[in-house]
Amino acid sequence: MGVLIENCKFRFIAVVFFLTITACTGKKEDKGSIQWKQEVVKETNQDFKIEDYPLVFRRTTLIVRDIKKSLALYQDVLGMEIIYDKILIRKHPEKDQDHEVRLVFLKATNSYYGVLGLMEYSYNDPSKFIKPIRKEGFTAQNSVLLFNTNDLEGRFEKIKNTAGVEIITAPTLREYPSYDGKGVIRVKVSIFYDPDGFLVEFNEPQDKINVEK
Repeated sequence: MGVLIENCKFRFIAVVFFLTITACTGKKEDKGSIQWKQEVVKETNQDFKIEDYPLVFRRTTLIVRDIKKSLALYQDVLGMEIIYDKILIRKHPEKDQDHEVRLVFLKATNSYYGVLGLMEYSYNDPSKFIKPIRKEGFTAQNSVLLFNTNDLEGRFEKIKNTAGVEIITAPTLREYPSYDGKGVIRVKVSIFYDPDGFLVEFNEPQDKINVEK
């Protein structure tokens, strides 16, 4: 009887150990594990040092018409976090006077790379010149901002009701060749114009993305 009890104890400990290792390594590919992985990325990326790399792609900055409308999308709806928000005083390009420029940086998961900048020239100037919004789609000289999420359906409802946003494609399942060319990567994709006519792809990967060939 004593041997049987010891064996049961051993099996119980082994099961607990296995479940612990499985949870820590993120083996389970569900919503919870995806969120867990994102939190790990947020923690480990704090150790990033620019001196360790010969080239770092830090930021894309958008010149916008109304930075408050842009923040209503990128901060309030998409959930980016403001890490820099300053008013710069610059010489007016057409008048002999100074004017305000507001510059904002937002992060998704890291404060040093993958950052989105928003800049509004002639901030708080009602007489500023504003170019027409050009929604030219996927043509040359236009860019596409791409975001991954683990809750596309939930966030898309807020996106489509945001002022100035125009939906091009509602969430749709697409397939892309994998990096090694041996399989496919399934991605649920939505595409829209932001308030300034910049293209945004907001998607949710359905498969693990392995960039190693």
